[in-house]
Amino acid sequence: MCGRFEILTYEEVAAVVAAVEGHAAVGSLPDEPRAHARPGSSILLFGRRADDGEGLEIAESTWGFTPEWGTKPVFNTRIESALSGSGMWRGPIQDGRCVIPAAAFYEPHAAETVRSPKTGRPMKRQYRFAMPDAQPLLLAGVQADGRCSVVTCEPNRWVSPIHDRMPLALRFEEVATWLSPDWPALANRTDLSLEVTPEQPSNASEPDQLTLF
Repeated sequence: MCGRFEILTYEEVAAVVAAVEGHAAVGSLPDEPRAHARPGSSILLFGRRADDGEGLEIAESTWGFTPEWGTKPVFNTRIESALSGSGMWRGPIQDGRCVIPAAAFYEPHAAETVRSPKTGRPMKRQYRFAMPDAQPLLLAGVQADGRCSVVTCEPNRWVSPIHDRMPLALRFEEVATWLSPDWPALANRTDLSLEVTPEQPSNASEPDQLTLF
């Protein structure tokens, strides 16, 4: 699952859209603190224009769908469910595929713990995943009626030691495919490289260090 990611500014999202439309390179993101999105947050995404379906447009959306059977938001869409034509996702995956730009996403380690900076109790250690060379991270998503969800898939070798799911991250040249009828071809993320860094609580005693896989 994906329950937290670092957001981009509107200007950065606009630069991503311009790069995708112009088939151009985009610069590295600045190394600076960023706001984090969580389910229920208002976030920026982009997809095909609703009027003509030709160009791309940026929109604001609330992260998480409220299902008919409950009150908690559903903020991840399993690619397997989308491929099977699951009722909840049938409309969004067919007509609402979108891209959610980010700087990084986070996943908790299944077993590794650190001390909570607030309570001092053990907590699952979070790991940060980003694109190499600080490139923007493009998360496949679906949207409908002002709400959106991050599409997830089987983890690749960078994520699998830490978590059993990962967001379906896209390369810039894959955006057109995701927004086309050929989107199922992108379900396998085996060869997508990611940089992995453990997130260290500020009051923990052990030093932070890079983890490589």
